[in-house]
Amino acid sequence: MIDLNEQKLFDIIKKYIPDLTQTEEFDFSDAYSLSRNARYEFKCRRTHYDDLLIEKIKWDKLIKCDNVRYINSTPIGVYAFDLKVIKEPFWSERKMPISTEFENKNKSIKLVGFINIRDGKDITLLIKKFL
Repeated sequence: MIDLNEQKLFDIIKKYIPDLTQTEEFDFSDAYSLSRNARYEFKCRRTHYDDLLIEKIKWDKLIKCDNVRYINSTPIGVYAFDLKVIKEPFWSERKMPISTEFENKNKSIKLVGFINIRDGKDITLLIKKFL
């Protein structure tokens, strides 16, 4: 239903936030908006889960920002989370791929938590306007 990658998702969100700017490759977030004083992190999942994964190392960096959104797409929908208002996830160690987008399929232990889609805002209809 919704086939997005992070670049497409960024491009669509930019239509709503014209000053949205991508960060450098190794920045802790994917984008920022000066007018909204906000940071944005985008994740595009190939499978739908009601509980969406976030790494603790990512959470710890993002949560320090005054205004931060974690935006996830799945084949079923797109969900935006205000990390400042949702409850911090329960953290547990999981053996996870080092990277999901590159050739390296080796695994390492990562501290991760899950955020339920009910804790976010379903922005699927906003995104579909531009697909």
